[in-house]
Amino acid sequence: MSKIYNAELKISKICNKIVSKNKFVYFFFRFTTAFAEWWMYLIYAFFLIIFCDFNTAFKLIKIGSIAFSFHYPIYFLIKNYTKRTRPCHTNNNIESFITPPDKYSMPSGHSSGSNIVTLIFVYYFSISQFFYLIPIIIASSRVFLGVHYISDTIIGLVLGYVCFNISIFILA
Repeated sequence: MSKIYNAELKISKICNKIVSKNKFVYFFFRFTTAFAEWWMYLIYAFFLIIFCDFNTAFKLIKIGSIAFSFHYPIYFLIKNYTKRTRPCHTNNNIESFITPPDKYSMPSGHSSGSNIVTLIFVYYFSISQFFYLIPIIIASSRVFLGVHYISDTIIGLVLGYVCFNISIFILA
């Protein structure tokens, strides 16, 4: 095994142990990771329609739709090409505190999807750069909950960034 993999495995074990010993951390990351479930994106779109004017809501939903139309095929290609086993399935010392949505870990769809949504909101509403922490916290939750390695989440964040920028380029 490579040094990088061993380091990632060690970090995953440490993070996972923290969750197993601390209920607050467990509930925080369970709560946080739910914000990047696929069905939450539908709720975000619904709130845009309710709270924004039609043109703004339509524009943001269009950006997201284009970004996700690139995201999902690329995501599935990477996932099925790498076929990287999740940490909770690789090592008996790592427990999955949630049910993973599929078999493989690379890339993290929660990380990429949350990054797309965050970038849309920061880009359009010019809100605080503090919001860039949201996808980082969601990515961290995936590691702490035992379903991803750090590199899975980094690749996910990059994928989200690329897909967001493709959609902005297309609409420019």
